[in-house]
Amino acid sequence: MTRFSRPTAVAMGVACAVLLSGCGSGFLGSGSTLTVVIGVDGPLTGKLADLGLGIRNSAELAVARANAKKTVPGVTFVLDAKDDQADEATALANGQAFVADDRVMGVVGPLTSSGALAMAPVLSGAGLAVISPSNTSPALTWGADYRANGKKRQYATYFRTVTTDAVQGPLLARYAYKRLEARRAAVISDKKAYGSNLAAEFATAFETVGGKVAFRATVQSGTTDFTKLATQVAASDPDIVYYGGEHPEGGPLSAALKAAGVKVPLAGGDGLHTDGYIKAAGASSDGDIASQPGISVEGLASAFAYLDAYGQAGLKEEPGPFGPYAYDSTWALIQAVGHVRQAQPDLSGPGLRTAVADALQQVSFFGVTGDVAFDEYGDTRNQVASIYQVKKGAWSAVVPFGRLRDF
Repeated sequence: MTRFSRPTAVAMGVACAVLLSGCGSGFLGSGSTLTVVIGVDGPLTGKLADLGLGIRNSAELAVARANAKKTVPGVTFVLDAKDDQADEATALANGQAFVADDRVMGVVGPLTSSGALAMAPVLSGAGLAVISPSNTSPALTWGADYRANGKKRQYATYFRTVTTDAVQGPLLARYAYKRLEARRAAVISDKKAYGSNLAAEFATAFETVGGKVAFRATVQSGTTDFTKLATQVAASDPDIVYYGGEHPEGGPLSAALKAAGVKVPLAGGDGLHTDGYIKAAGASSDGDIASQPGISVEGLASAFAYLDAYGQAGLKEEPGPFGPYAYDSTWALIQAVGHVRQAQPDLSGPGLRTAVADALQQVSFFGVTGDVAFDEYGDTRNQVASIYQVKKGAWSAVVPFGRLRDF
């Protein structure tokens, strides 16, 4: 989990007005108070629970604010959070459960791209909107073969509020080549959709700008002993080691590399950008690097009210890197429900889900993470990423706001 430091909010009025801007009215069910259920899917237990709990907590915060302020008059929003333990089959089962509950009008999540690839077809087939604060695989919106056959939207009801590996992988590759003057890279990945694709994006971009990938390897998820692999990496004499995967394996890999005499940084994507990575790697993590899809919100004025409210809620889990995006994802669904109520007050039945998904395509507001709006593929229009480095046992933003053209 990434710990956020934030300025003391003295004048929160403007920021709160942004967070709690009205979005019309909406309804489901019958009676004077109507209920809309928003599903949340992510790992609430297991090795990636630190990330999933930050997402759930942030969605809860958005729902609580919407209800307290009566953002959608006459509607009470209820959260249904399901634990997928970062497992694809469980994510699929959770998606099927959301579809079966006709009170659910949208889903926030899942955390992993693998989970989304399992869940999105089911939700899309039912016309149920799903909006992820963390998925980065381009295949979800463009198709697996987009390089050869062009981009084609895959799921009409799938959206995300973060940018993709097609941005964060190349951004870090260009940063490594131009800022760190790295010329030789060792590239390692797990075999999941997220890790393998991210490593491929990094490797392609690194060679495009003039670098050389001197070593390639894949590892199984759950691996903890990287002694042999670290020796092989050391022999390739890299200037940087890139790992496409998540922090439970990335941390031990960093420690093994340093023990083998590899003194260059281990770099990776958002799967490494957690406090869990630093804990797993120990002192070996100092100097390591991770990209994060989206902007660094620590100094972002629009995030002050969210961070302040999160702290005041007394939650023991930090929001993590995806908490702010989960808040905006939930708020986008709340806005979509409001737009439907305003436009079609008598709508009911299965058509309501499709109407909410259609309204989500048109949603546009300034949220915690900046501008929130979606292009024709369901991707965020805010295509930025940030880069962090471990310094004295904590992540520090070295590129708080980065676009590919910047490097």
